[in-house]
Amino acid sequence: MQNILKEREMITLYGGSAKEFKTSCQWISSFMKRYKLSWRRRTKISQKLPSQTEETLAKFHQFINNLRTRKSFDLCNIFNMDETPVWFDMAGNFTIDQKGEKTVQIRSTGNDKNRFTVVLTCAADGTKLPPICIFKGKRLSKGEKIPPGVVVWFQDKGWMDSELMNRYIDYLGDEINKRTGARAPKLMVYDSFRGHLEKSVKEKFRDYGFDLGVIPGGLTSLCQPLDVAINKPFKANLRKEWHLWMAAGGAGQTNKGNLRRAKFSDVCAWVKRSWDGISDEIIIDSFKTCGISNALDEVEDFDNEIIDISDDDLEDGINDNLEHDVSDDNLEDDISCDDSDIGINE
Repeated sequence: MQNILKEREMITLYGGSAKEFKTSCQWISSFMKRYKLSWRRRTKISQKLPSQTEETLAKFHQFINNLRTRKSFDLCNIFNMDETPVWFDMAGNFTIDQKGEKTVQIRSTGNDKNRFTVVLTCAADGTKLPPICIFKGKRLSKGEKIPPGVVVWFQDKGWMDSELMNRYIDYLGDEINKRTGARAPKLMVYDSFRGHLEKSVKEKFRDYGFDLGVIPGGLTSLCQPLDVAINKPFKANLRKEWHLWMAAGGAGQTNKGNLRRAKFSDVCAWVKRSWDGISDEIIIDSFKTCGISNALDEVEDFDNEIIDISDDDLEDGINDNLEHDVSDDNLEDDISCDDSDIGINE
């Protein structure tokens, strides 16, 4: 802490007084005790918007409202999709053990780093489309059967790429057109993951009659319904499913006595039940909180607050990890309402 006072930023803020200030470790300790301060482990990261993005947020909402006014989308045709990583082991950081034990172990199959991707899609009226699980590899093991209501795809790294994104649009377009008809105007709101913005992806969405509302980089915690209020309870449901599976004996043991990893059919069943456990009301409220489905002909405020992201959520968030690029340069690219950024409407 003493060295912090010597940093250039501190000297700029406080001038020569920072150099003149004399202290010691004992003084700092007493100061913290006097004012009831302590070193704390970080528990949450608040995604606070830089001041320059307030205008970007306003532009995004204006774009969505203008598009809704012109196209008159039914709520059942306003969609949000998101890719989120899921691990084969979902043990927490706490367990019950004897007091004083130096080493505390948590039982798992050893696959806490082995992940796959779940693609979730929902609509502003609370509709949930079947979840899509993307696994590493080429095909299912012989004899495995996926439960109804879950779609399974394979990719070398187990995540969404441009090829699967085009496949997703074919799947989504067919699914939606069966429900509401091919001519019904449709809006897809999603984040600015680079795979979402490829030309082939945008063109295919248009071919199926979708307008696109692209959430500017850095604003998913405010504007993406799945991020704001849906992914967290979905992941909580998944952890419960994993614990119940482990308590029931899991997938048995190998010849060496190690616990076997869950089968694809097992985790697909977890995903199905976890997604079914998300209520329509949560989805409807999340779209309104994000300012995407609020009434246009009357005053209806939306609670667009800064969202606290827990360590687990931050680690889980694909938006802030592997495939997403939310750099400052990318954010600047996303502040105008043309084809390449906030909205795509050609």
